[in-house]
Amino acid sequence: MNSDKINRRKALERTSILVGGVLTTSLWTGALGGCEAPKELNWSPKFMTKDEAVLTEIIVDILIPRTETPGASDALVHRFIDEMLYGYFDPAEQKTVRDGLKELQGMGFSNLGNDKRIEVLQDLSSEVEREGPESFFQIMRSTTLLGFFTSEVGATQVLSHDPVPGTYEGCIPINKYGGKTWSES
Repeated sequence: MNSDKINRRKALERTSILVGGVLTTSLWTGALGGCEAPKELNWSPKFMTKDEAVLTEIIVDILIPRTETPGASDALVHRFIDEMLYGYFDPAEQKTVRDGLKELQGMGFSNLGNDKRIEVLQDLSSEVEREGPESFFQIMRSTTLLGFFTSEVGATQVLSHDPVPGTYEGCIPINKYGGKTWSES
């Protein structure tokens, strides 16, 4: 491996830092609204066609592949993206995603080898500077990261997880913390 390449962890860390500043209003609304991917076995997309959903699953697995930790499809991120498109994205964002998926379908993206798929997505990522945060690739990348790291799988199996931070000390001497009781204000 070349010394100028970074590993998956470092790439995710850097991307999530960058994405924090460019999340769209739709993504914030969806995250705050508790948007969650449906977990039923016979899932049908609400916004995307079945073919678009399959294509989206391929894309999210390239962005966050399964390694020693779960990948994006393990967290059902493609379903999360469909929920976001259906309930939270505005019509312009929906059109951008649908047009981007159509373009990838037109080039036979699903039938390409994994290396070629990665190359195509890298080309799309280089267009983000020109097109801005509303580009197809930026929407897919930021929604994938949001869906993965806010999912149970991403939060508990990839990130450090402490469901109750700190320790509970039920009965302690008042002098342990300065000898004063705590105020409620």
